[in-house]
Amino acid sequence: MYHYSGVVHIHTCYSDGSSDFSGIARAALKSGAHFVLVNDHDTLAGLYREGEKYLHGVLVLVGSEITPQRNHFLCYDVQRVPSNKISPREYVRKVYRQGGFGFLAHPDQKENPLFPAKMHWDHWNVDMEMHYGLEIWNFFAQWMGSFQSVSGLIKNILFPKAFLKPPNPKTLLEWDRLGEKRPVPAIAGVDAHGGRNLGWLPTILSSYVHQFKTLRTYVMTQKPLLGNVQRDRVLILQALKKGCSYLVNHYAGRVNHFSFCAHFGDHCCRMGEEVDYDPSMVLEIVLPAKAHLRVIKNGSLYAQCTTEKLRLPNPGPGVYRVEVYKGKFRPRPWIFSNHLYLRG
Repeated sequence: MYHYSGVVHIHTCYSDGSSDFSGIARAALKSGAHFVLVNDHDTLAGLYREGEKYLHGVLVLVGSEITPQRNHFLCYDVQRVPSNKISPREYVRKVYRQGGFGFLAHPDQKENPLFPAKMHWDHWNVDMEMHYGLEIWNFFAQWMGSFQSVSGLIKNILFPKAFLKPPNPKTLLEWDRLGEKRPVPAIAGVDAHGGRNLGWLPTILSSYVHQFKTLRTYVMTQKPLLGNVQRDRVLILQALKKGCSYLVNHYAGRVNHFSFCAHFGDHCCRMGEEVDYDPSMVLEIVLPAKAHLRVIKNGSLYAQCTTEKLRLPNPGPGVYRVEVYKGKFRPRPWIFSNHLYLRG
């Protein structure tokens, strides 16, 4: 498998961001990303004006963010953006009917009294027939929800690494419960806007480069990216749609390899895949470095230890995922896998 690091959920000058595609790609190159996903609000203007392309060695792909007052939806592989005036069920269906797919954006975002706006999701069971995913980790939403006062705002500006927490436990539990019914792919979004041309803002708010060094979504592909836009976009988008990916907090450390799969016979079930359970199955996790590992089964802790490799034979049917925390005294959330679906 080939692993590629991407920055997901980016706003550009075609909505309320501060840069064009070239500036976005340069920032991604400096931060070490292989691809970026643009999600301007309620528009595909960037797609029609600049197109999807490789810029500075980075693959730039374009979706959109449907943005009513709340219940925002990240959509990809679409030719038209549904209206934000219709119901969530309707715009999710319109995305899938044109062959696209998407994710509930920042579904658990907290309201901030300093910047009042309700952008969470009211109901997560929009339409179980549409295999939409969840943005379970959003950098900007966490930043906005992590302070309630001016002093808290100043603290988060000065110490941006301190506020980035794991995904909301309630969000993770809801994700696990949905996963018991059908596959639910997950992504980590940055929700980057750049500085909106306000150069006096602190770097964590004004710099795409700094924002791109926070949360990443790593995709796994059977074939390597070769620089062909149409071929490579299919590989990236199929991996995201399937959940053949994992989420990384680059503040805790970069990742050069990570594996979470279920072996049985000559077969291997990887993240995002759904198979019938076999008693000969062995869960195998391989980390980039020794860290604290938690294996979650059907929303509950199944096993945990501090290690670099772990094998769990005959774990039983269930929906499994992995959480990894790095650091001895103040462990930081590092890696969150997508699910393995071992159906019984």
